[in-house]
Amino acid sequence: MGSVLFVTCMHRATQTSVTPKLPVSSSLLLRQLHKCPKAFGGQSRRCCNRKASQARASTAQQAPASAKVAVEQGLEAFANGDIREALSLFRKGLSMNPSKDEARAALYNMACCLVKEKKWQAAADAVSDACNNYGLKYAVALKDPDLRQLRERREWLDATENIKGAVSKASLVELRSEAKAPFRLVRMFLTLGAGAAAVVSLGITLYALKGVLQGGKDAPELNGVLLNVVINGLGIVGTSWLFQRDLKARQRDRSSVEREEALARLQVRVGSDRVIPVAKFRGSTRPVLIAGSKGQISRTLQAAKPFISELRLRGVSVIPLEADAADFSQTLKSLKQEFKSSKAADSKGFGAPKPVQQVKEVSNEDKKWQLEAYETVEWLEWLEQQKKTANVKGDNVFVQIQLDGTVRSSGLGSPPWEKFLSDLAPLDDLRTRFTDGMGRSQ
Repeated sequence: MGSVLFVTCMHRATQTSVTPKLPVSSSLLLRQLHKCPKAFGGQSRRCCNRKASQARASTAQQAPASAKVAVEQGLEAFANGDIREALSLFRKGLSMNPSKDEARAALYNMACCLVKEKKWQAAADAVSDACNNYGLKYAVALKDPDLRQLRERREWLDATENIKGAVSKASLVELRSEAKAPFRLVRMFLTLGAGAAAVVSLGITLYALKGVLQGGKDAPELNGVLLNVVINGLGIVGTSWLFQRDLKARQRDRSSVEREEALARLQVRVGSDRVIPVAKFRGSTRPVLIAGSKGQISRTLQAAKPFISELRLRGVSVIPLEADAADFSQTLKSLKQEFKSSKAADSKGFGAPKPVQQVKEVSNEDKKWQLEAYETVEWLEWLEQQKKTANVKGDNVFVQIQLDGTVRSSGLGSPPWEKFLSDLAPLDDLRTRFTDGMGRSQ
């Protein structure tokens, strides 16, 4: 079915204009592939491999004469399972002075090929180029099953910052911060207007005061003018204070949301080769991050044992983050060096780690009591920012996160497990549905 999805992807990528059509021979080939699916062994696989060899030989014999032909041959190669040949043809089509429609089709289908080869950054760049420069609709890439694996990667999240039609992280932070106080902007506008009116009134009153001081037949009473000066001055001071208070609260909420979105990008390992971002646990799990020395973490988990069954009913899972309490900053520094070294080794082809499978949905098996932090250096960096914000000084700390991804509480030492039972409603309770996440976040 992958070949059919890919051809559909091609048609969607060229939705607004003339669509490059497949040759008759490739249509027949697709029907044959339906009879001979991409199995992993036996006669079916040999059949597909034979057709792929035939497609490569045909392509080698007839070089594409135009960008359109290159795209068509690339689709044919992909339909036969020859991803490398398809990539080569799509790239060749881009170098043959293609039209806007042909370039869009080549880039988009090239991205689908790159996803098959797990070249995430190159695939994200190709989609971004097609959207920004050749009129591809972002909604197409957002729904296409051929790009599902890419959408689960950080490379995709980074690319959406610059893709036309996508909601950037900055926009999301702005929306969520305003949602924390939906009437604040209106209040700030009204306060600013009242302050401006007070300034104008003060100017008029000061002009009247000048007339009183100069004397004259029609000059107003001094006491009345002075009273108006005081009232307008107090009005300016009061509106300025209210405006500054709302402005600081807005900046505080924005910083809080930025930290929450950074937390959502952190990942946990739920198996030997499976990693899930924290954002995927939203709505089903209340993670509790416990950081400190190995001994402190062991004592914290031991203290939670009598309450595990009740905590699980409330969706609580723990994420231990081991760091030497004697020198937390040094641990972070050494982990950063190790992280950079591993990245450098990967780029040279040495010491490449085992690829980790990115999953889209969180299964019930994934919602374990104890989860493992993935890429510890990123967790420690986030924790350092959270400690500064919450004014927590120490190394043995905990952070409790709500279902909606907000930080509910944090502090030194072990989490108050018994207090969690009274403060957190079970997942199937109506209070969880209507009140979880309410209140000030840290």
